[in-house]
Amino acid sequence: KQWYQRRVAITAGNIGLIVSEDIPAGERLEFLEALSKKVSNHPEAKIRIMAKVGSLKIDQGQVEEVQELIKTLEELVNSLGEITPVHGAFYELSAKFYKVKGDYNSFYRDSLRYLGCIDLDDLTSKQKQEHAFHIGLSALLGDKVYNFGELLAHPLLESLKIACPWIVELLLAFNRGDMNKLEQLQPQWSQQPDLARNEVALKQKCALLGLMELTFNKASSSRSIPFSEVAAAVKLPVDEVELLVMKAISLNLVRGSIDECDKVVNLTWVQPRVLDLSQIKEMNKRIIEWAESVEKTVQDVERQIPELLCN
Repeated sequence: KQWYQRRVAITAGNIGLIVSEDIPAGERLEFLEALSKKVSNHPEAKIRIMAKVGSLKIDQGQVEEVQELIKTLEELVNSLGEITPVHGAFYELSAKFYKVKGDYNSFYRDSLRYLGCIDLDDLTSKQKQEHAFHIGLSALLGDKVYNFGELLAHPLLESLKIACPWIVELLLAFNRGDMNKLEQLQPQWSQQPDLARNEVALKQKCALLGLMELTFNKASSSRSIPFSEVAAAVKLPVDEVELLVMKAISLNLVRGSIDECDKVVNLTWVQPRVLDLSQIKEMNKRIIEWAESVEKTVQDVERQIPELLCN
C-alpha cells in the first residue's frame, strides 16, 4: 500500500509540473505550492515540486527565500537514503542558487552532483554547452577547486571542444599548472569578463597547481626542491616562491617545510587528485622505477647474506 501511495504521489507531482507550464506565470507559484501541500507526506514528490518552486522564485528575484528552501529540501534529500531521480532536481536548484550568488565553489560541487544524477542524453546540445561552460568557469574561479580531473574526464566537456575549445585548453593548462599555456591563451580568456576581473587570482591559482604538479612529478626521495627550480616551473621571481609555498601549505595542497637558509622547500606530500592520462602514465613510470629499486635492494641483500653468515 505504501509503495502504491508513493507512486501515485510521484505521478501526481509530475503531472502537476507539466500542467503548471500552461498556467500564467503570476499564478504558477501559488499552484505549485498548493500542490506540494497535497503530497507533503511523500518526500520525493515534494522535493521535485518545491525544487521547481525555488527555481521560479530565483527567476523572480526572490533569492533569499530560496536559501531557506534549499536547507529544508536538503534534509528531505538526505532522509531518502539512496540516490533517486529527485536528487537531480534538488542539485539543479542548488546549483542555480549558487550561480546567482556567485559562489563558484558550491556551484561547481553541486553542478557535478546534478550531472551525476541525470542522463546527459536528456539535455539538448545547447544545454550541454551552457552547463559545460559555466562549470568550467566555476572550476577556474573557485578558490577551493584544485582538482580538475573529474570535470576533464566528464563526457559533458566534449560539447565544448568545438563550440568553445579555448576553455577546454585552459582547463587542461590549469590541471597541469602550465603558466606558459595560460599566457598563450590570455587573448581568448581575457575577453570573458569574470576571468578578466580575476586575472591576478587566476595566475596565482595556476602557479599553485604548477607547484602541485612539480611535487607530484618528483620521486618521494627527491622532493627537496630549490627555490630557483620552483620559480622556473611557475614563472615567478625567486623572492616570491616562499609566499607561494606558504599559501599552498595553508590550503593543504602540499605538506612540508621551507629552508630559508638554503633556499630549498622540502615537500613530503601532495594533495591527491583525479589524474588525467598523462599523469597516470607518469605514475606508472614511477611505480616501475620503484619496483626496480626494490628488486635491486633485494638482490643486494641476497648477495650480502653469505658474508653475514660467515661473520
